[in-house]
Amino acid sequence: MAEWRGNFGIDSDEEANIDEAGRGDDGPGSRSQPSRDGLIVLIDCRDSMRQQTNSANQTLIKMSFKCAKTVLKRKALASDRDLLAVVLFGCGKCSNPDMRHVLTLQPLEQPGADRIKQLGRLAELDAAALETEIGRSAPEVSISDAIWTCQSIFSACTVRLGYRRIFMLTNDDNPHDGDQHKRAQLRTKILDLQQTEIELLIIPLLPTASGANLFDCRRFYFDNLLPENERPEQGSDLLAELLQNVDSKAAIRRAQVRLSIRLGPGMSLPVSVYNLTRRCTVPTAERLHRATNERVKRTTRKFLTDTAEVLMPTDLKKAAVVNGKKVLFEQEEVKQMRRLAETGLSLIAFYPMSAMKSHYHIGPASFIYPDEVAAQGSVCLFTGLLKACLDKNRFALCSYTPRSNAVTSLVALLPQAEVRDPDTGAQSVPPGFHLVHLPFADDFRKLTFDQEADELRKCQAAEEELKLAGALIERTVADKWSPEMHCNPALQAYQSQLEAIALDKAEPRQFTDTTRMSERDIAHSAKAVDRFLKAFDIRKRSEGGVGNAAAKRARVIDAANDIEAEARAGQLAKLTVPVLKEAANGLRLKPASQRKQDLINAINAHFGL
Repeated sequence: MAEWRGNFGIDSDEEANIDEAGRGDDGPGSRSQPSRDGLIVLIDCRDSMRQQTNSANQTLIKMSFKCAKTVLKRKALASDRDLLAVVLFGCGKCSNPDMRHVLTLQPLEQPGADRIKQLGRLAELDAAALETEIGRSAPEVSISDAIWTCQSIFSACTVRLGYRRIFMLTNDDNPHDGDQHKRAQLRTKILDLQQTEIELLIIPLLPTASGANLFDCRRFYFDNLLPENERPEQGSDLLAELLQNVDSKAAIRRAQVRLSIRLGPGMSLPVSVYNLTRRCTVPTAERLHRATNERVKRTTRKFLTDTAEVLMPTDLKKAAVVNGKKVLFEQEEVKQMRRLAETGLSLIAFYPMSAMKSHYHIGPASFIYPDEVAAQGSVCLFTGLLKACLDKNRFALCSYTPRSNAVTSLVALLPQAEVRDPDTGAQSVPPGFHLVHLPFADDFRKLTFDQEADELRKCQAAEEELKLAGALIERTVADKWSPEMHCNPALQAYQSQLEAIALDKAEPRQFTDTTRMSERDIAHSAKAVDRFLKAFDIRKRSEGGVGNAAAKRARVIDAANDIEAEARAGQLAKLTVPVLKEAANGLRLKPASQRKQDLINAINAHFGL
């Protein structure tokens, strides 16, 4: 099972945290789990962290505060409903007198601007100011007390969490060396975390970039945290590894639904369905009260037209118009019509991969993963089915009903073999089935292009034109490409502006728009593009073609150079805002704002209209 658990960063605690109480409408064949996570950043504040520096001549404790700040920033932008806390150990101050030298710097709450600012301020303090803020170093601290504090924070949380994790940032790879009592207490507390399904992740910090002082997990943490087959390699770049660990934990892939594949009478295979991609959009604007900035709750009520009587949901019915007559349906009848099949995946048949066409994909694909918790032996059955499909080059056609109130769809389970990096041995492509949504017969549109096809066959490019097109392709071709290379520029712009406003920055963070060709690539391909355009006379047709009415209007105004005539004729409202701005600048006007009506008012006032 270890091989399957590592496919998507899915840990054993994810499979154990099944929302048994949340089955409800999902039916008996599906399960869900909480969507909120809990994370505690535990920072070592002893002398070695305050004195030792990394390759950038930065103390390790400052780097730890910057890491915690990065975690909060990313959580605030990506999953602001998650709860985070920051706990310090080995410092002079404490939150609980019984737990000496353990300070809860920030409680378990949702990330906010004030908390991010606090961590950023601590990361900039010098040694004396930091000592005033958190107290002197306390080498006699017991790390088991710090872990007990984190465990108590999770226990006191009233919100049901899906994942509970502790990120411990330290440079001590052999804690409590020489003190067997504290060492045994720490080992016992780590076992308690495992029993309560709280994951402890050690983020090792190196004092130097040389190989002499590498963090050696084998001295204590390997034997108490990780089994032998899951132990990482030593000697990686620490700062990059630190940020990479934070990234991977912030983007946990959750099971969309857990259900079963019915392979035949009396045979079902429990699986989990995961979304590999999900469109990230700018959050929708919330309505706030103008005076108090409180959230405004919007409610909808339905009234009877004749009597203004308020209608309850039970008073409403659905209707369909058939031959000019309304056919009424009860709410429960509508639900029954949608329940065409039992929840889960039902096998129809196996077909050769040649029958699958790329244009059959009508929606984002999901990924199928075996659920060993629901039934032992699921991994073996799943592996056998996957291997057979790969050997015979076939896919499974199934009907898919994710929930009892969901519409049944037609899907294909495409097998995918595991691929590992030849150098590192790390898994680059996981084994499993891609769940691809397919169209029904009613969804196909029959289009014919007989006349256009004849014109295309008649249009033959000359040999010189083909060479120019080939040269253009060669100039703009790239060796490797993946959608992960391109970030959404709209989302990046929104996040940078939001970060600047929330953290009181003078200017928003700059970012690179990867959806545009870089200046170096433009210069590299400029000559090939010009030759191609000249050969086909594309530039002349695009400049004189139809389609840009605003540009045409702007050229007419520039040629006439008579904004006054337009104003006296009352035609300013038909001009675009850029044209009005240019006219106002030319007349040296100062409108009240750059809105269209203010620009028109300023121009009319200038001419006395």
